[in-house]
Amino acid sequence: MTIVDRDLGAPLHHQIYLVLADGIAAGRYAAGELLPTEEQLGKLFRVSRITVRRAMASLQNAGLIERGAGRRTVVKPLGKPLKMPMASVISNIAAYGAQTVARVIEFGYGPAPAFLRERLWEGDRPVQRAVRIRSHDGQPVMHLTSHVPGTLGRTFSRAELDRIPMFQLLTRAGAHISAGEQIVSATLADPVVARRLEIKVGAALVDLRTMMVDHKGRAVEYVEMLAPPERLSLRFELGAEQLVSVSPKSRRRSP
Repeated sequence: MTIVDRDLGAPLHHQIYLVLADGIAAGRYAAGELLPTEEQLGKLFRVSRITVRRAMASLQNAGLIERGAGRRTVVKPLGKPLKMPMASVISNIAAYGAQTVARVIEFGYGPAPAFLRERLWEGDRPVQRAVRIRSHDGQPVMHLTSHVPGTLGRTFSRAELDRIPMFQLLTRAGAHISAGEQIVSATLADPVVARRLEIKVGAALVDLRTMMVDHKGRAVEYVEMLAPPERLSLRFELGAEQLVSVSPKSRRRSP
């Protein structure tokens, strides 16, 4: 039994919207499949039909369902999500530039965030901060916030960043990226990000944070990417070595 929580602070209809939208994005409700009736959903979530109707209206406005007089609610076909490889950080970043179109919406220089001050070329102040929206087939799929050492950032302009992937600009500036690390988690869309990605406030987002390192071991770019899960698919590829490394036999037992 799925029950919404009145103590969360979020409106009940929005909680129901998030649950159903996640189900559609994850494929639990397939394209063309009938959703439960309003009465069934009311019993499932233990809310009134008015609350359910508001949630369904949000789903319809988001283009996730089709509703009509005298017809049951049907899940609409979703466009194919943009697929990104996760086998290596560098190939992942290169794929972003090849498969999407960027638009710079913020560009400037200032002090590095506290958690980056010892990573982005220590002693190099200020750092360049840029915010871009990357789109695929005309639809915004990711919100990128990057921080780059000022020495590198001043080798290219906002106009160049609008048409050339950051990865290529950093390489041109002499930053030979050789490694990186990524952390994948989840978050909720705040009002600014929601408006830029054309989604609802509070919608679930993939949160991918990447640190790129050059051949000298210096961090040359830190980028935070936020993306709706239904618009971005991250594909992990595991080889035999990775599978062995996480097998129970390979783990050391605590003394």
